[in-house]
Formats: sequence, structure tokens, C-alpha cells
Amino acid sequence: MKVLSVGLAFCDIPLSPVPGNILEIDNSIIEPSIQHTGGDALTVSVVLSKLGLPVSLAGRIGRDINGKFIKRELIKNGVNTSWLIEDENYGTAVSYILIEENGERHFLVNRGANDGLTGKDVTDEAIKEADLVFLGSALSMEKMTDDEIADIFRRAHGYGKITAMDASIATETKAERKLDLIEKSLWETDIFIPSYEEAAFFTDKTDVEEMLDIFGRYSLKLLGIKLGSKGCVLTDFKEKIWLSAYPDVKVVDTTGAGDCFMAGFLCGYLHGWNLRKIGEFASAVSAHGIAASGASTGIPDFETVLKYAEANGKKIAV
Repeated sequence: MKVLSVGLAFCDIPLSPVPGNILEIDNSIIEPSIQHTGGDALTVSVVLSKLGLPVSLAGRIGRDINGKFIKRELIKNGVNTSWLIEDENYGTAVSYILIEENGERHFLVNRGANDGLTGKDVTDEAIKEADLVFLGSALSMEKMTDDEIADIFRRAHGYGKITAMDASIATETKAERKLDLIEKSLWETDIFIPSYEEAAFFTDKTDVEEMLDIFGRYSLKLLGIKLGSKGCVLTDFKEKIWLSAYPDVKVVDTTGAGDCFMAGFLCGYLHGWNLRKIGEFASAVSAHGIAASGASTGIPDFETVLKYAEANGKKIAV
């Protein structure tokens, strides 16, 4: 089963450890900084490839040193870059990640070439090659509007493909009803997995059950809400499953935790597992992600994740 991942591609530069009062002090000693790849669509593509699925990335990078780094890393990790556009008008997106001692992170971001990505960049040829089309961080790219995303997914459905999406919070919006920002896309989405914060933003609710009820009004097949250290809740609208996070995970860097979960979820879904097994596998992938610096650095191969889950009492591939 092939996946086309559409959206953000970043060059991540983590800075760690950053004290919480950094703006109140003159200086602080940090560890040596190592470049990583980031951005949800890119991270999902790398993680899926590490888990053994064929995957392509559709996005934009600049023709600069950071763009060369990203492309090199994608190829090294087995991601098809045929649909990756090297943009002459934008630099590659860069994210400086300030990581606290407890693993929590804060971002200083230049969105660069990501803001040039449009629906037209996702060609019918690219869609036809995939079995599932994933779009990451809806609303986080300037030109990738609700109309653009809905058009991509509508074309994907026209070719009999599965569609999946996660979201981001539109901090600059003046919309009174936040769901209007992604409503057209939601009607064309099969799998939707926002974080709790994103779900709260779109629904204007704080109760998870109310969030599920609101999103359930759309034609989704699978819905999940990531609850961070508290785990997740998943539903196929026939059953609802609450899963806790794996215990005793030493948190090094939470960058990409949700993206690792999303990739694990899509992997489990494409393996045809039931909802509980999909969620347990996705959580196991995310647990590996936060145990190392970088959005996807800590992700091992498929069998290693299965063994980790089994060691924690989860019989997934049975």
C-alpha cells in the first residue's frame, strides 16, 4: 500500500536544554546542535518509510543548503522525492526548536517554501500512484486553503483513494466559527486525527466527548484525538476506544510526537488491523519518537516497534 504525504517540509535546528527563563538571563550553555528534518508531512513520510511502507512526499523546498540537506535525508530514508518541488522563489523552511529540560518545545519558524505550496502542486499522477493521500497541518500553509485541500481530496476520492488529514491552529484567523476554515476538507476526509488543542480550537469545546460529537457530523470513517501524555481516543463511529500512553518512556524531545503517532496510525490502518491495535501501534511509534532528539530520529523498523508493543503487553500482529 503506497502513501502520498502532502505538506510541510522543514529543516529543524534543535537547541537544548533551554531554560524557561531564557529571556530573563544573559546566556545559557546548550548542547551541540545537529540538523534534523521536520514538518509533519515530511516526518510522516520518513516514519512510514522506516516502518516499511512505500511513500512519496509532495511539498516545496528551496534551492539552498537546507533544501539539499532535506532531499538527501529523504532519499537516505527511502522516501520518493519525485513530487518534491525545488522552489527558486523561496528559501527552505527552517524551524529553531527551543527544547526545555522536560522535553517540551517551543518553535521559532520561518515557513519559507511551504507557503508556496498549492493544490496544483499535487498532480493527478502523484495521486494515482498512491493508495492513501495524507495532508498534514491543514491551515499551516498560506496558499493551501480549505478549497485547495478539498480539491486534492475530491480528486483522490475520484480515483478511489483513501484520504487522511491532521490540522493546525490558525492563530491569525478572525473567523467566528472555526470549523468553517476546514469544513470543505472535512467532508472529503476519511481519517482525521487532530490533537486535543487543535480539536478544541475548531469546536470551541473543552470536553472530548463534545468534540467527538461535532466531528462525527461529517462523513469521516475514522476519528481520533491525540491527548499527549494522556494517550488518545479513537472511534470508527461503531466503537470508541480510550488508550493510555506507554508507561516509563524517557522523554528526550517531543518534537514530531503527533506526526509519529499519525504515521503509526496510517501504517496500522493499511495493515488492516482493528482500531485498538492501530492505536496501540501508533502509540508505540510515538513513544520511540519522543525518546530521541529530532522528529523521526528515534523511529526503528516495523518489527522492533511490534516487539516493543509486545513487551508492554500489546499483542498487535496476532
